[in-house]
Amino acid sequence: MACPAALSAEPVARESTIDVGLGYERIKLPADEKMGLAAGWVLFPLGDQWWAGPAVYGAASGQRGGLFVGGGELQRRFDLPWGWDLRAGMFAGGGGGAAAPVGGGLMLRGAATLTHTVGPLRAGLSWSRVSFPSGDIGSSQLGLILSWERPFRYFDPIDAGQPQPAGGVTGLGVQRLAGTVGAYQLRGSDTRRVGLVGARAEWQPSPAGVFTGIEAAAAASGGAAGYMEILGDLGWRWTPSAAVPLSLEARGALGLGGGGGMPTEGGTIGKVALGASVDFGRGWRAGVEFGEVRGLGSTLRAHTGQVWVAMDLEPPQDAPASGTISRNEWSASLQHHLRAQRRDGTTGSLDTLGVKLDRYVDEHVYLSGQAHSAFAGGAGAYSIGLIGAGVATAPATVRFGAELLVGAAGGGGVASGNGAIAQSIAWAGWSVTRDSQLRLGVGGVKSIHGGELKSPVLELTWTRALGLGGR
Repeated sequence: MACPAALSAEPVARESTIDVGLGYERIKLPADEKMGLAAGWVLFPLGDQWWAGPAVYGAASGQRGGLFVGGGELQRRFDLPWGWDLRAGMFAGGGGGAAAPVGGGLMLRGAATLTHTVGPLRAGLSWSRVSFPSGDIGSSQLGLILSWERPFRYFDPIDAGQPQPAGGVTGLGVQRLAGTVGAYQLRGSDTRRVGLVGARAEWQPSPAGVFTGIEAAAAASGGAAGYMEILGDLGWRWTPSAAVPLSLEARGALGLGGGGGMPTEGGTIGKVALGASVDFGRGWRAGVEFGEVRGLGSTLRAHTGQVWVAMDLEPPQDAPASGTISRNEWSASLQHHLRAQRRDGTTGSLDTLGVKLDRYVDEHVYLSGQAHSAFAGGAGAYSIGLIGAGVATAPATVRFGAELLVGAAGGGGVASGNGAIAQSIAWAGWSVTRDSQLRLGVGGVKSIHGGELKSPVLELTWTRALGLGGR
């Protein structure tokens, strides 16, 4: 919430630009094996032609579906004549999967990319070197990229709690965020029923009810620990009568998935579903859907079912009021698991790299979504997805807080059972700048059922606060 002094002045939106992009290249694994590697990123300007932000890579063809690597990208750009530019970048992250020889999971990727404007987009050709230093992968290759620079509008975090001035959407433009619980009933020789937990983000819909989004989920039951998917959505929501808060929905999704012994082969999957949702008012909606998921070029076939609960992050564009500014914290995190049990009966430490998105619902309570992947400790392919809530002291130079989260984890030989886990962290933070903090945390992670994982966790986090639109 804002302090009384801040309430005397109307909030003023800050304007910036972000770069959203996709890429694809084919890398070489040992024994001359080829794997298609797709990428997605969001980069923020640092000044003087420097950009940085999160990026994720995943297997999109070959035989390693389920390989995912998340981390950070640092890029320097150089303007060239006639609309061209040169981008020199370095990515570092952690992950793995599908029994790829990634060692501890650390991936480094250096690249030089030449791009040119194509209408509102930029397209380019890249040369890159991908290496897993503790594994057996080292490959140089050409690739393709497509990127889009779009506005990024936000407020000072001390404006939280004040009415939001008109002027359009803020942040990444996400209008709704949902938590999901679902299941895949596999068909064919593999008849497992795999339970999934995840999250979905939706952008503002068109007047006709068409919307786009992105979703991610991981296995939490059914003997498929380590399965993970990231999909792009295209959907349609139709409300027959404004007097009845019931809507019918159709959704299609395309993306990457694999791990946990799921038969996705190269990793590309698609999904279609029909469902219904109810608007409970005050920005809350819940729904149910049923459909079908298939592997593109693989034997994956499954019936799907899902229930979800969503909250609006910003009012719809046709809403009579613009809403209230909310405090948001975006973080990069390093975690050290002191005693992570492995499926072979041994115990050892492991290290993960992760991102956190925290949204405050009042001055002291926040909701959190997190993703972490191993980069050291011999547990390459171990990944974690978490959702939950936390409490914190009011914004100040020194802050304290605690959070409790649940989710799914698997891969890397870690004894995470069916995949469902819980994690708790208590933290203390010290301000580096007015809007950023370094935080030290201590806590633990534990399998909820079917696994031996139970380890203390130490955490180092850098956090950046900003004000975004709210209800």
